[in-house]
Amino acid sequence: MLVAISIEKPELLSEISNGFGISKYFLIYDSEMNTSDFFPNPYSTELGGAGIQSARFLFEKNIEALITANIGLHPLSFLNSLNIKVYRCIKESAEEAIKLFKEKKLEEIEISENELYTKRNRKRFRRNSSNGIRIKHQNKI
Repeated sequence: MLVAISIEKPELLSEISNGFGISKYFLIYDSEMNTSDFFPNPYSTELGGAGIQSARFLFEKNIEALITANIGLHPLSFLNSLNIKVYRCIKESAEEAIKLFKEKKLEEIEISENELYTKRNRKRFRRNSSNGIRIKHQNKI
């Protein structure tokens, strides 16, 4: 099983990155061979959409699970739709995260379609109501 971990530096003792999409490196741990490979995240400096691009990058590496501290709604939904499990691990080293993963002590992060729909509506509502601007649609005939 290939497990990806979002990290700050390309070493086993590196801390897990606070943000999934903007993490500088990914460690991919092969649990069958007990080996680790480090990959720089080519999307770490993207201004928008880094999370979904990083999720696609890891999907192409054939990972089956991801360990991260925080992940956005869209990359989480994308990974869940591909049956890639996402686990939360905060303030640990990559080595410690692997140990906790093997012991099944990490919290799995999932999102249902119902939650996704509800959170999208809330976000849109906040955007429209916070600036006080009301948008009227005119039908063109």
